[in-house]
Amino acid sequence: MDTQDIVEIWRQEAIQEGLKQGLERGVRQGLEQGIERERKLLLRLLRRRFGDQVDEATERRVEAASAEQIEVWVERVLSADTLAELLAD
Repeated sequence: MDTQDIVEIWRQEAIQEGLKQGLERGVRQGLEQGIERERKLLLRLLRRRFGDQVDEATERRVEAASAEQIEVWVERVLSADTLAELLAD
């Protein structure tokens, strides 16, 4: 194996690593965008259902919530009688 072969192997490995990192970054960004869309949808649904009860504190709570918590709250939108019941942990 000569120097050119070694350089080619390193180049291929670098390309593979770059592709892997790019894919991981893309997946992460896609997940973040999906969570952000869910947050926006939840806030729209909350405003539609509970009106003025959805204040800045509620908005901050939704913005700070995990993806799992957002999912729980989205599932409660139609069944909760009050905003407090919907946002209960």
